[in-house]
Amino acid sequence: MKPAADFTSLVHQRTWDKDLVLWVGTEASLLAKLGTVHHVDLDLLDLFDPDHLPMDDDETKSQLARSLRQKLQSLSPGPGHRIVLVVKSIGLLARYDAGVREFYEWFCGDFGMVVLLLDGAAEDLEWPEDVTCAPDRLNQYFTQPGVVKEAFGEKG
Repeated sequence: MKPAADFTSLVHQRTWDKDLVLWVGTEASLLAKLGTVHHVDLDLLDLFDPDHLPMDDDETKSQLARSLRQKLQSLSPGPGHRIVLVVKSIGLLARYDAGVREFYEWFCGDFGMVVLLLDGAAEDLEWPEDVTCAPDRLNQYFTQPGVVKEAFGEKG
């Protein structure tokens, strides 16, 4: 994992190159590193209508992809309108094996960068005795080859 200073350097580049990165740390530390760079928050949970939830995993994956594609197309970064998209609730991408293709195809480019926020707060929770927490599982999922370009962290 690369240090936060490297992330700050990347964010302040004039253009990006299909950058989709992972931030391991708190949202507050991420926002501090973004500084005044324009960013938009996207919580993947907001892509679902609570009154019309999908019935199974395949339908959930399809709806997530469709809703995400629509949201990404509506943002349209470009010259003079650079956007860092901060994505929350990224566990849904792993849970439904949705991957990150939609981000690469519909958002990432010279003027749009995606930061997947992996907040380690779940590690600090007290889990019931019959629940096993694998705190590094999401980190492993997103840092496998072909997913994110780089991983950064406040402790890196």
